[in-house]
Amino acid sequence: MIIRAAREEDAPAMGQVMVASYLAAHRDQQPADVWAKRAQEWTPEVSANGWARTLREIASNERSQDCIYVAVDDGGAIVGLAMGGPANAEELPQTGAIYALYISTRHQGQGLGRRLVQAVAEDLAQKGMTALQIGCLAANTPARGFYAAIGGRLVDERLFDEDGVMLPEVGVSKPASMRNKV
Repeated sequence: MIIRAAREEDAPAMGQVMVASYLAAHRDQQPADVWAKRAQEWTPEVSANGWARTLREIASNERSQDCIYVAVDDGGAIVGLAMGGPANAEELPQTGAIYALYISTRHQGQGLGRRLVQAVAEDLAQKGMTALQIGCLAANTPARGFYAAIGGRLVDERLFDEDGVMLPEVGVSKPASMRNKV
């Protein structure tokens, strides 16, 4: 597996990975009607368009602090992705955030999540961010276990607005200087 910076031509495959892994991961972690609405409206094409737009903005330096990395298998298929950038600068100065981390279901448990987080952490550290924050649904026990395994610690609990429904979310943080130990 190769971890590399994402390119605009990766957007369709990123959309496929993002939608499929999101829907698989969160099916039982939110109200059924919220999940069903997301499954109906949020297609791989919609996601791909969003990724393409974001990758163009990063390439044009419009979002110069953000980064996106992909995991590519031996056959050249994208099987995972991670996006990061600055956290809320007012509340968390010099803190980066993982905005998205998704691995295709059949490639989970192979160390790709760890490698993608490490790539984002290294990129953000080069941009002066000294800590890293990741949020996930409180009900997402597998993600919480993963974040604990890479050295994250629970720093807050809050509500997240998912299409008008408030869902419990947790924030996990770790020093970016620990990026080599991810």
